[in-house]
Formats: sequence, C-alpha cells, structure tokens
Amino acid sequence: MKRISLAPATILIIGLMLGVVAVAYGMFFVKMPNDQETAMYVNQLTLLQTEAGKQHAAEQRVKHALAEVEALKEIWKAFVATRTPTNDLRSGGINLAVNTFQLTEDTRKFRNSVQIAVNTQIKKGGVTVINGPLVPLVDPNLPANQVLTSFFNYPPFPFPAVVFDLGTITVQGTYDQIMNNVRSYKSMPHYLAVTDGLRLDGTSPILTGTYNLSIVGFIRDSSVYPDAPEGASGSTGGGMGGMGMGGMGGMGRGGPPGSGMGGMMGGQGGRRGP
Repeated sequence: MKRISLAPATILIIGLMLGVVAVAYGMFFVKMPNDQETAMYVNQLTLLQTEAGKQHAAEQRVKHALAEVEALKEIWKAFVATRTPTNDLRSGGINLAVNTFQLTEDTRKFRNSVQIAVNTQIKKGGVTVINGPLVPLVDPNLPANQVLTSFFNYPPFPFPAVVFDLGTITVQGTYDQIMNNVRSYKSMPHYLAVTDGLRLDGTSPILTGTYNLSIVGFIRDSSVYPDAPEGASGSTGGGMGGMGMGGMGGMGRGGPPGSGMGGMMGGQGGRRGP
C-alpha cells in the first residue's frame, strides 16, 4: 500500500482548522452560555437586593406610621379628656348605651346640660349678654328610635356627635371684655366652639358685639343600644317645646370660613325632621 505523505504546511493548516473548531465550540457552546447564565444570576441577585431594600424601606415606613398613630392617640386622649362631653349624665354628659326609651329621656337632660354650659360660656370676659343662644329642644313627638339619628347624627355621621348652629349672639362691654369673650370659646370645656362674623358697634368704652356661634360635641363612646321598633314613641310627658332638630334645616349658614362646619351642618338639615 502506498503511504500518503502530507506536506508540513498541510498539517499546519489542518491543525489550525481543528484549533478553530475547538475554540468555536468552547465559545458558542460553553463560554457564552455560561456568561449568559452568570449575567442572569447577577441580574436576579440585583433584583432581589433591590426588593430587599424596598422591604426594609417599607418596614421603616410602617414603623414610622405606627409611631405617628401612637403619638396621635396620645394627643386625642388629651383632647377627649377636656374637649368632649363625658359619658355620665350626672356630670353633664351622655351615655348612648342605654335602651332607646331611656335615651329619649336622657337626651332631654343632656340638652339642658348643654344649655347650661353655653349659658356659662357666653358670659366669659365679663360681658353683659343681650341676646343669648337657645340650644334646640328635643321634639317630644319624635319617635324614640329616631332620637339617635336626629339629635346625635348617628347615622348619617360615622360617629355620634351633636352639632348646634346657635345663630347670632349679642353682648355688651368694653373692647377688651368683648374680645376676651370671643377668644374664650377656644377653650370651652367639653365642646368645640367656633365664632365668626364679629361686629362691634357703639361708642367706647361701652360697645355692642355681635357674632355667630356654632358648637360641636363629639360623643366619646359610639356603643349604642339596639333600635326600638319602628314607630315606637319615647315621649314621657313634660313637653319641652315643639322645636326639634328638624327646625335646623337651614344650618348651612353658620360654618366659619375654612372649617367645613357650615357645609356639614347644612347638608344634614333636611334629615332631622320628626
């Protein structure tokens, strides 16, 4: 058999071709897939690190929000202690967690306590009261199961609260007495009182001051007794006048600018009729 002899150049070329094939195989079937997989893992790691950072930031936000809630709770506790009616009828407050018929009677007594509180407040500063406010009476003909809605606005409010637009107040005194009288409403015990539209008339030193007065009382406990049967009447005699909360349908007038009180009260006026 004749032996085939390859020239050195041919052998070199074949070796180079085999080397190119080996390098191409390693590049396309080993290195590049490994690089892609490595890049994928690096990207995944980066995403996981980013999400972990977001989780930490979210946990910090939650922690900060909870701290703010606790701080607001403390502020609210201090507010409740001095600026809301008590839940004891004997101290001028109201407890809604009584049967509906008892609530009807208690509401009349509570209304009288509010009137006493207002009568005390409007004399602050040493003024002489010329025209004082009348806290709306509870209609004796109002069904017992409507007292909670009519007087305490619960519902439509998400919490029980009394809202009184007491109209125009007229007092006399010196300039300082009248100004002290108006400023004193900012610290009225158990209630939020707002005045607006102050007007001064007369000749110093005795002036006449007129202003509008609105009062809101947040009831501390929203626990209520189940409603009485529809149409039940809680009238217990001793009528206190025919002026119910329905007579306050026009209360949208009295809200002070920026307080939202006028819109709140005016929007509920049509619901309070007996």
